[in-house]
Amino acid sequence: MKNKVMKIIVTTASILLIIGVSSALKNNVDLKSKEENEIFESSPDALEDTLTWDLAGDKVDPEKDYSVTVGYPHIKLNAKNTGAHSFRVEVKHNSKNTVIFNARVAADATVELVNNDSMPLVPSGAYKVTIYGGTGLPKGQVLLTQSKAPY
Repeated sequence: MKNKVMKIIVTTASILLIIGVSSALKNNVDLKSKEENEIFESSPDALEDTLTWDLAGDKVDPEKDYSVTVGYPHIKLNAKNTGAHSFRVEVKHNSKNTVIFNARVAADATVELVNNDSMPLVPSGAYKVTIYGGTGLPKGQVLLTQSKAPY
């Protein structure tokens, strides 16, 4: 009788141990997934590091702020003009007063510009993106992204 009781206790303890270990492993996998998501969210390809700007044609010379993260000196600008008049896109570093991009986008045209940290260098920090359309009221989309690796 004692042997049967001991076998039941050992079997029950083993089952509880297996359940506990599997639960701990599952929680560890969930924690790892959450950590990976947090890393992904703060990566340079995340939405917060990309300026996606829809120009509605309701402002004369609209402006937006943009920031380049330290260690991500390669930036790319895509501008699409869906309006009837051309506009000019300027990306300028706030404190250094360096113009990184200054491009005219014709009506019904798309322009892609890349600066792989040269001519001029792309310093980290705050930038001002301005669309100069004059009375044409710029309409279209501007996409500005940054990367660690050259485009």
